[in-house]
Amino acid sequence: MAEERFFFGAHGVIVDRGRILILMRAPEMTYRPGAWDLPGGHLALGESVQECLVREVKEETGLAIEIGTMLGLNKAIAEPFIQALYSCSVRGEPGIIRLRPREHTDARWVTVGELDGVGELIPYLDAILRRGLLDFLK
Repeated sequence: MAEERFFFGAHGVIVDRGRILILMRAPEMTYRPGAWDLPGGHLALGESVQECLVREVKEETGLAIEIGTMLGLNKAIAEPFIQALYSCSVRGEPGIIRLRPREHTDARWVTVGELDGVGELIPYLDAILRRGLLDFLK
């Protein structure tokens, strides 16, 4: 079997008052524009998974976070993506979320129960919801 290349991402389930932060992917995004996603992104050379997550959340939202426990890994069967998922909290008050308009166009704090009604979820978010990785919030 030939080896394949994968993209490795770190994503935060940022929890505040029983709600998690989700971001809508901008129309300019090549992968799943318009889908709701968790803050995070791809690991760069020279950084740890945790450093990646802190950097990506800061870049995408302007929020400073504390990383909690690792919730698990997700591997999309038909796509070259692997995600490490961590519970996170915001340092201090959440404040204003500052989005990068070419990456995300909306941000919402939602309960796990509300995820089914927000619209299209990026596939890994739908997968971890169905697998119960977010049940700790119910």
